[in-house]
Amino acid sequence: MTKSRKIYVVISWILVLACMVVIFCLSAQTATESANLSGSFIRAIFQLIGIELGQEGIRTVAHCLEFMGLSLLIFNATYATWEMKLTPIIAFAGTVLYAVTDEIHQIFVPGRAFQISDILVDSTGALIGVTASFIILKIVLYIIERGKKNGNS
Repeated sequence: MTKSRKIYVVISWILVLACMVVIFCLSAQTATESANLSGSFIRAIFQLIGIELGQEGIRTVAHCLEFMGLSLLIFNATYATWEMKLTPIIAFAGTVLYAVTDEIHQIFVPGRAFQISDILVDSTGALIGVTASFIILKIVLYIIERGKKNGNS
């Protein structure tokens, strides 16, 4: 493994951990703090593009997006490290496992609770992220392979 690739792998895993820390910190907020933060941030984005959502819709989108991002990062780090065919499964399973631990963590936060529905939303985000990652990877590998064939002709 080249030095630049090692650096890429390390940065990829640091980003995974950073995303997990952000999710943990967001989950450590009380229910009121969480609602205010996710509500204002997502609402501002949706207003820019002309979409109106209620508080529950905003929470759902926020959960989906944060775990979609985590799955993208885990997919990238896993593939960068091992280039294995099981990368999509590992990324999805790792993200869902973290979603479960996130809900367990929320049991200990005032006003928050363990909710299966949140795990399902988080898992949906993970599935979207892994699917997008897989498609992007296939496109990139196709472009690389095509470039090799064109370079050798």
